[in-house]
Amino acid sequence: MNHITCLIYLWTLLGVCSACSTPKEEKRILVIHSYEETYAGYPLFNDLIKEEFRKQGIHAELFIQYLDCEAYLDTEELARMSLLLDSVSNWKPEIILVNEDQAAYSLLKCGHSLVKQLPIVFAGVNYPNWELIKEYSNVTGFHDKIDFMANINMGRRLFGQEISFFSLMDMTYLDKKIRNDIQEQIKGKNILYTDHTLKNFEFKELLEKGYTVYTEVPIRSVNEQGSCSLLWFLSQYARNRCYIQAKRDYTTVKVSNLTSSPCLTTINEAFDMDEKYLGGYFTTLHTQVAEEVKAACRILRGETPADIPVQESAKQYTIDWKVAKQLGFSLKEIPTEYTVINIPFSEKHYVLWFIGLVAISCSLITVILWLIFLYQREQKRKKKALSDLANEKETLALAVEGGATYVWTLEKNFLIFEKAFWISLGISETKVLSIDDFTQCIHPDQRELFFLNWKELRSAQKEIVQLQCDFNQKGYQWWEFRYTTTCLPTGECRTAGLLLNIQTFKEREQELEEARELAEKAELKESFLANMSHEIRTPLNAIVGFSTLLASNEDLYWEDKQDYIASIHENNKLLLKLINDILELSRIKSGYMSFTYGQYRVDDIINNIYNSYQMMIPAHIQFLKEEDCSVIPEVNVDKERLTQVIINFLNNACKFTKQGHIKLGYKYIPDKDKEEVEIFVEDSGQGIEPKELKMIFTRFYKHDEFSQGTGLGLSICQSIIEKLNGRIEVRSELERGSRFSVILPCKVVF
Repeated sequence: MNHITCLIYLWTLLGVCSACSTPKEEKRILVIHSYEETYAGYPLFNDLIKEEFRKQGIHAELFIQYLDCEAYLDTEELARMSLLLDSVSNWKPEIILVNEDQAAYSLLKCGHSLVKQLPIVFAGVNYPNWELIKEYSNVTGFHDKIDFMANINMGRRLFGQEISFFSLMDMTYLDKKIRNDIQEQIKGKNILYTDHTLKNFEFKELLEKGYTVYTEVPIRSVNEQGSCSLLWFLSQYARNRCYIQAKRDYTTVKVSNLTSSPCLTTINEAFDMDEKYLGGYFTTLHTQVAEEVKAACRILRGETPADIPVQESAKQYTIDWKVAKQLGFSLKEIPTEYTVINIPFSEKHYVLWFIGLVAISCSLITVILWLIFLYQREQKRKKKALSDLANEKETLALAVEGGATYVWTLEKNFLIFEKAFWISLGISETKVLSIDDFTQCIHPDQRELFFLNWKELRSAQKEIVQLQCDFNQKGYQWWEFRYTTTCLPTGECRTAGLLLNIQTFKEREQELEEARELAEKAELKESFLANMSHEIRTPLNAIVGFSTLLASNEDLYWEDKQDYIASIHENNKLLLKLINDILELSRIKSGYMSFTYGQYRVDDIINNIYNSYQMMIPAHIQFLKEEDCSVIPEVNVDKERLTQVIINFLNNACKFTKQGHIKLGYKYIPDKDKEEVEIFVEDSGQGIEPKELKMIFTRFYKHDEFSQGTGLGLSICQSIIEKLNGRIEVRSELERGSRFSVILPCKVVF
């Protein structure tokens, strides 16, 4: 039976391995986009194409090209498209996927040989050139026909029947098509709609026409002047109107961020890209990619484009909850047939989120209380052990003083011990030890101490010396020599003393010292737990309090609920930061945190931090950089850990600097014995009082007990720099600012 089972298992395993080893189809896919490579939506776009091919069982090797249509006129775009196709001819793609109107038109119009040789699938094309498409039997795709009426009705449903609408367009070919399409769709339907045509005016002409300048938006220019600016006055133009996005360009796509009016979009290029578009009725990017890739897979597996007629893309009503929330919508106000994206779990599944939050909070409280109980119990045990050892030490001292002692004398550089001493060692005969013999009995580490005492032996009145000696070749033991030197009237000096075996006493003393250290650690742990309990209790009280309010009061206003939820989220982040800091400090102190060392130039480290942190500095604060241009030092450090320390210094500088500057830099510190470099963060903030300078690296210390934070940041920084063989120095003056420095060993590379 066992043999049969093994055979079945082996057969199953071989089947699984065979299935796993089955190769997928591999295809070379040329993808052409209309816009510039830096467009924020393209990374997701390309990832979705790869993922959709993977779902269809095809390993797609993508060659992605960008037409950058906004930078070229019609003639230039056709020429650029030909160059793009030339660059991939040797790569030999098997199919072309082309997206949006400009790229689709330029591809079919350029006349390149690849256009007639390869199957082509287009998508996201709002206004196809049907006459041009009919010339190709190898072309199919999806017509993303814009439904303006659906979007207008969506705006009416969300914002009221009386709302008016507007859009912004220029005089390009595509804009004329859009304008005619809008007018055709709204004809005879009693819709208050305005089409504003964008033109480039001189500033004086605008003022003469009575316009009020709202903001200035840079756009590209195709004339010989190079870059220019468009003065935009949405403040008086778009009041009480709903903006409908009909195309993507450098001007119109920014309207959502510039106007206070609600904004809808008819295209997916402007949606969920950090623009403030509420939503719209359109073909989503996911739908567009899925339709395009499925058609491509049918062609790659044997069908022809002629077998797949051009179809209209599927659309849906879509709402971005982040924007809806800003506009004051509740989930109940959004129609159920609308697809809502970016809904937090706490709002989408409120009951489950609330139960989970309460459960986690209760678990954390239980764990913390249990830890406090365990450590308090351990402390009591350690204190009792310390007390017991102290009593034992006293008892032992009394026993030694009153117990057996051995007499010894010094005669003519010979040490004579009484017979009882040798018997206690298991030696029957009495020995006389010369100074050389006695020296060999002393532990090598203590012989120098003996020679120092030997020189003063004749002049000392009374002396007590403790030495480790091995008199019987059975191992070193601790002995205490007590002796007195007396000068006789004859001028001779006589030395005699007592000898005590204090090995047991030393062992108890060592145990007592270990117990004392344990007790100190227990006290430190108690202090740590007390601080941790205080720091954890504050956010937990807020979490439990607001959670209780949410659970017990169903009649709360929506705005109040959102405020409570926001407070719970904020305190959750604070609690998580505290726990992460505690864990990181623990890993550092316990030696479990790994450090990856490497040689790095200090100027490169400073420049990287300066460039990445510029956006974090408030606009009213100057962010300066200072470099020692005389030399370029190099340090052997864990770059990520060093960067973590400097970022912590910068965060503290931002927190305590209301005006002035923050300076990041380094300075080479030469010395005859060593070379060091100082990496510093200097600010013009409020400074630190002298009495506080000694406490800022203490765990849980905070300048303001009511401020957020764990109070562990500087303690972690100090531990990291110690691991990097460096040190931290602080100079500060009240109302003048502070300077936090990391001093590290270095070598000069230039």
